[in-house]
Amino acid sequence: MRGEWNVGKRDMIYWAYVSFTVALTSGLFGFGGQATLVAGVAQTLFFVFLGVALVLVAAKMAHEHDSDDMR
Repeated sequence: MRGEWNVGKRDMIYWAYVSFTVALTSGLFGFGGQATLVAGVAQTLFFVFLGVALVLVAAKMAHEHDSDDMR
């Protein structure tokens, strides 16, 4: 499909898992500041991806609505 990105669920889940693992490992070793920083980055990325997903869903719905009007 033209204009389709090859970014899948696996990519986002992978980075969420990596952030979680780094935060958990840092917490286990007692690096509280580092764990807090990584958890903050993971939270920020979550909200960025959530916002992008909502925008894409809204764009898809608007595109489908426009396509229905043209028939």
